[in-house]
Amino acid sequence: METYLWNSQVAAAGIVDVGHLEVALRNAYDRELTRRFPDWTVDPQSSLFHLEQGVQRARAQQRRRNIASQARITDAKRGLSSAPTHAEVVAALTFGLWSSLTLGERTPTLWNPMLHRAFPKGTKRARVHDLVARVVKFRNRLAHNEPVFSTRTGLGDRLVEVKTLFELIDPDAYAYVAEHSNLDAAISECPIPGLTTATGLR
Repeated sequence: METYLWNSQVAAAGIVDVGHLEVALRNAYDRELTRRFPDWTVDPQSSLFHLEQGVQRARAQQRRRNIASQARITDAKRGLSSAPTHAEVVAALTFGLWSSLTLGERTPTLWNPMLHRAFPKGTKRARVHDLVARVVKFRNRLAHNEPVFSTRTGLGDRLVEVKTLFELIDPDAYAYVAEHSNLDAAISECPIPGLTTATGLR
């Protein structure tokens, strides 16, 4: 029971930190998207999710992704007022939506013209997408209270990925979050001697 409670405390602290990263990511993406499409979440006529480029097969893939993104936005609006603001919709969108914006087929429509500006010059789309996808899976495992010390969760490696992605987006915000995080304190309370060292947590 003691180990279970410790695991829950570490998971809860980890979810808080990942939540801060999610906010930083969505704000960075929204900032770049709104430069060209100011009301992309609330304007039914917005052409953001109608962008297609390339050969027919690529356009078909992009079209499917666009439809899926529009559906996610519609789902997010269901829990809001009848006339939600752009900020309200952005805050209600899921991590999965933000992750989907950097899929390979969206390189010519979203990454190249807009989203690459959310990161330092030279940052590769594939690297960002891989980091975001890993962080999303990590967040889900923490939410389901999976063992943080398991190789499946891989807390040590995942925290490195959280740090890497956060610093790419906003190093100052990462430093502030890290300074006020409860995660290290929670990890230090591990009731099993040597576990945190053996699993790369310390």
